[in-house]
Amino acid sequence: MEKKMSIQGTIFAPTHLDEFYSIVGERYASARAEAARIGDSKQIQMRLEHLKPVHFEWTTYELPTGDTLITLEDNCALFPYAILNNDESFDYMKWYQGNKIIYIGDWFVKPIYFFQEKQGAYKGNLSHYEFRAGETFTFTVHSTTTPTPSEVDAWLMAFVVLPRTLAETKITK
Repeated sequence: MEKKMSIQGTIFAPTHLDEFYSIVGERYASARAEAARIGDSKQIQMRLEHLKPVHFEWTTYELPTGDTLITLEDNCALFPYAILNNDESFDYMKWYQGNKIIYIGDWFVKPIYFFQEKQGAYKGNLSHYEFRAGETFTFTVHSTTTPTPSEVDAWLMAFVVLPRTLAETKITK
């Protein structure tokens, strides 16, 4: 009898596959549902935006290397789904709940650099990567370059849920 093997590790779907758009669609639906939940419970108007540097008080579409600790503002949420990677030295990203208290998982992003479009949607269980109001999480960006640069030429693709009054502003405390 032949043994069946499963693929281990993180796998990403490139944009030329329908699977990429299915993943994005699922994340958009999750983010919309969260916006509706917050809007209904707080009686405020909500909106969805793509993650932009302003949301984390950054100025460029580059990810800082090392640990980034984020605590979300009230009535905000973040739904990551993909990576844009233009940096051959960016090899992985680790995720944690809190200040590196509970390990969530690794995203091995190096292969995305070799995709023609340099974008990949995470094919794992994205429900572990949903962050809501008041929650704190950490992500660690690693580069193989020595000495380590301050950032990598890459961006986290995510949907941001926030009140309309906070449009295009920071979502962190």
